[in-house]
Amino acid sequence: MMKFLPRVFVLLVVVVCLVLYAFLPAFAVGEDWRAITPAELAMKTPIVDPDADAEAIFWEVRIDDSSSEDLSLQHYVRVKIFTERAREKYGKFDIPFTKGMKIKDVAARVTKPDGASVEIQKDDIFEREIIKANGLKVKAKSFAVPNVEPGVIVEYRYREVISDAGASGMRLRFQRDIPVQNLSYYYKPYNKKIPNYQSFNFDDTKFVEDQKGFWVATRKDVPALKEEPRMPPEDQVVPWMLLQSVRVNITNVAFGSFTLSIKDPSNPAIYWGSVGTEKAFLPKFMNKPDKEIKKVAEEVTANVATPEEKLQKLYQYCQTEISNTTFDTTLTDDQRKKLADIKSLSDVLKHKAASAQYIDMLFGAMASSLGYEARVAFCSDRSEMFFKPEMTNESFIHPAAIAVKVENDWKFFNPGLKFLPYGSLVWYEEDVWALLVGEKSFSWLRTPASRAEDSIAKRTGKLRLLDDGTLEGDVRIEYADQLGLGHKLENYDKSANKREEDFKADFKRRMSTAEISDLVIENISNPNKPVVYAFKIRVPGYAQKTGKRLFLQPGLFEHGEPPVFSSATRKYAIYFHYPWSEKDHLTIDLPAGFALDNADTPPPIRPEMTQGICAQTIKMGVTTDGRTLVYDRTFFFGGGGNILFPAQNYAALKTLFDAISQANEHTITLKQGAASASN
Repeated sequence: MMKFLPRVFVLLVVVVCLVLYAFLPAFAVGEDWRAITPAELAMKTPIVDPDADAEAIFWEVRIDDSSSEDLSLQHYVRVKIFTERAREKYGKFDIPFTKGMKIKDVAARVTKPDGASVEIQKDDIFEREIIKANGLKVKAKSFAVPNVEPGVIVEYRYREVISDAGASGMRLRFQRDIPVQNLSYYYKPYNKKIPNYQSFNFDDTKFVEDQKGFWVATRKDVPALKEEPRMPPEDQVVPWMLLQSVRVNITNVAFGSFTLSIKDPSNPAIYWGSVGTEKAFLPKFMNKPDKEIKKVAEEVTANVATPEEKLQKLYQYCQTEISNTTFDTTLTDDQRKKLADIKSLSDVLKHKAASAQYIDMLFGAMASSLGYEARVAFCSDRSEMFFKPEMTNESFIHPAAIAVKVENDWKFFNPGLKFLPYGSLVWYEEDVWALLVGEKSFSWLRTPASRAEDSIAKRTGKLRLLDDGTLEGDVRIEYADQLGLGHKLENYDKSANKREEDFKADFKRRMSTAEISDLVIENISNPNKPVVYAFKIRVPGYAQKTGKRLFLQPGLFEHGEPPVFSSATRKYAIYFHYPWSEKDHLTIDLPAGFALDNADTPPPIRPEMTQGICAQTIKMGVTTDGRTLVYDRTFFFGGGGNILFPAQNYAALKTLFDAISQANEHTITLKQGAASASN
């Protein structure tokens, strides 16, 4: 039931579309270009943002949902170019589409300030494949636009047709990554209805009746979205609308009778009750009594007694004994198509292979067979938005885990996410609202959040400093829980060589002269152990030498890290994905003839100084013989689950992280011929 596969591949499509739509779409009245006014040709500077490289004069999308079959969207955008920096951005385009979508009537032109236009030719528009993975294919209509330079106007238009689809559930974004003078959506609802929609992050724009059955919503002088470090997901900051409708569905037919499910977005209780009723088929499928499943569950848990231990055994069995086809990088697209159909969960046991979703459900079925109450948990995703149950759209939640009642508490499990430890959830499904759907009832519950001490980076080094400032030795880095899971998900489908290349490149980003050798990467596929990177390192010129002195930054693992926050001001809230902690231990053998000359320790940041949100302590000293420097650092952030902060707290957060950075970059002095110190 986990969401990893759609996030990695389907959301790639969404991300590509959003990036492209940030400077493509709009509406075409017929198939002719609209006249460009003399004022538009003469524009020398932006109107909305004086510093913009380019500005959309208008941006329009016409959504026609009047057909009972296809959904049609016509896009038309006109952009004025002001600087050379805009040339690359508007010179090449991809319009992505997937199966069931068609891109038609693509056109683009460039108009110079004197009014002369050059239109791209149809032969210059070609189709190419941009993503192909796990059976998902994304193609694009691609083309290049000539003569893009300051002063010109660039226009694009195309028509998008989606087969057997409706506009309900569509998101209309009212801010882009360039300023827009006029941003409009024209919407023709099915069956001539009045538009039904929810607005997010703004309330000053409404749909008003236009011509020929269309309604229009317009915003003027819209500033560009300017991303900030560690900001909330775009759905939390960008103004957008969600198109929706009241739906009536038949959920059960038996003996000449049927049950209706009414989804009314204006009434959260009725809406989510209908969703729970519709989704009840999943727990029914999962909890259907099966002798073979019960037999295997009893065998797996034969030697344990407590409820928690039994679930742990079932989790381990599902994660290790069933081949997870979702994460099998050896399967080709053709082989995936030929995988055995799963008609019942006993088929998973029979084939000893299944996708992540079926592995989750097998776990639930095995738990149910032993007498546990098991439900399917539909979770929201806080990497996309901060969902609340009063937001009435089922696209905001997804089947994410299996909820099992242990004594009086519900616990969440996702063995289908191959690298996830028992009792954990992936970070974007932690501390979110979950709809627990049973066969006859449903309930809302908030999922647990991980602690800073769980997601820990342990970093150790046994090093020596040479008299020319070179630092060399052995290093070991371990990442646990969410930190480790992130590394596993990023690396499981890469070759060993690619993993090494990426790790070395990331390290050299901070220390360009670093030389890494004998790199060993462990536990990428093991859910129960931290990811380990062990290697030898050599960094020429790490310590700065001046005369008889060496200036050394002992905090190797923070060396070269840029400031967390650099801007003096902030518009959006500050958002950290999850709490985490770090523990560093380094020993550095000092060069012969050198001793500590200035080795003060940075002041600690104590928990009481930050209301328990953050702390850092650095301790330094030398061994009794004065030959080895010992450096220990402990750090945590996110105490008490505090990971989201309003923009007005930015100054305090920046001050905190500047102090942390200053302490991490603390430099000590070694002097040749000085008397040695001891700890």
